[in-house]
Amino acid sequence: MIEIEVKSYRYLRTAMVALLVGLGAAVFYQTWRQGFHLLGSVSAYYYTPAQAMFVGGLIGLGACMIALKGTTTVEDIALNLGGMFAAVVAIVPTARSADFMTTVRACENTAGPLLTQTASTDLDCPTVRALAEAGRANVENNTVSLLVVGGLGLLATVLFALKDSRSSDPAARRRSRLQLWWGLGAAFAVWAASGFVLWRDTGWFIGNAHYLAALGLFGCLFVVAVANALRRQGTLLRGPARFDRYAWLAWLMVGTGLVMGGLVYFRVITLFWLEIVVVLLFVVLWMVQTVERMGDETAGGVVAEP
Repeated sequence: MIEIEVKSYRYLRTAMVALLVGLGAAVFYQTWRQGFHLLGSVSAYYYTPAQAMFVGGLIGLGACMIALKGTTTVEDIALNLGGMFAAVVAIVPTARSADFMTTVRACENTAGPLLTQTASTDLDCPTVRALAEAGRANVENNTVSLLVVGGLGLLATVLFALKDSRSSDPAARRRSRLQLWWGLGAAFAVWAASGFVLWRDTGWFIGNAHYLAALGLFGCLFVVAVANALRRQGTLLRGPARFDRYAWLAWLMVGTGLVMGGLVYFRVITLFWLEIVVVLLFVVLWMVQTVERMGDETAGGVVAEP
């Protein structure tokens, strides 16, 4: 039974990487199809034929992050919140970008309300119009569905915690309660705030939720990286001299994100490159840690939870 659980944990971690790789493949294939013209951000690819992989990949990633049990309270909370943010990023598209609006205007100028057979254009205007209409129409429906699932998930978390508390020792129960209330409180706050804003001002939610959720997702990825950089097999490490290669990759991810974030702010590079580089570094360090843990499993080691 333990072997099955260990392998399931390993496969879950690997699935997160596979979903990100699939999303990256869809983005770069679409970039190649449109003459190597990069859009301003990865999110802008929602309005291209890469939409299915964008939405499916992020929802799958979010589900994996929530299902994955963190080895510390901080990591577990960051994974849960990051999973919630990933789902919002997927179902609430970014506001119309300059790339998209340029395409829409080009379609309107070329053919007016209808695209005739004789129009000379390389733009897929029917697809553009369909995406523009469906994008806004789907947000409210999908967000309500997500809130329902999230509410049931929060309820299930409480029930699971109550069941686990009956079969553990007093010290484990206290630690479990602390982690539960911090994690559940943070998740409930995000869930309740999302539902309230959607109810009070749907237009504002549609225009801003994507950006806030994307910022939260990347923030959670950074927290996961730092939380792992400060420990090794459940033991806090003190001093950079003791950091392993995973820790250095984690700090490289954080440093690169800060530097490239500044370059985006001053419009030296686009947000697309920041997102791609940070996600690539996260994939590398996540797989490095997964391989290291496979070695621990083979040796019969156990990653302790502080």
